[in-house]
Amino acid sequence: MKRFGRHSPDLLVLAALLLLPLLIFWPVTLGSKTLIPADNLFQWAPWRPYAEAFNAEVPHNELLSDLLLENYAWKSFIVQALRGGQIPLWNPYVFAGVPFLAAGQHSAIYPFSLLFYILPIAKAYGYFTVLNLFLA
Repeated sequence: MKRFGRHSPDLLVLAALLLLPLLIFWPVTLGSKTLIPADNLFQWAPWRPYAEAFNAEVPHNELLSDLLLENYAWKSFIVQALRGGQIPLWNPYVFAGVPFLAAGQHSAIYPFSLLFYILPIAKAYGYFTVLNLFLA
């Protein structure tokens, strides 16, 4: 009759610890928003002249630009390489090419990065954040 037995309170706590960040970040997981600060692009060329056309204002937080300028580009490169059947060992798009997989900052082999390879990248950032908060 007892399915969970003495472990059921632990499972309830784990479920609550997963649901809490999911509820906090519902606009970027279950909703249509993203954590990518795309408005930060409009502070640099060649996107600056288009800021008015897209109703983009001064970025909310300019310090988040690395997420868009580096991390998003790295995730896109990894997805492109994996879909092409290659392991992203080398990035030919930076200067004459640089080691990529050995650098490690891109988190290509971090277990939760699997989300970026399954989901659309813009949506995966929300679930990635929720799972990391759950893990913490």
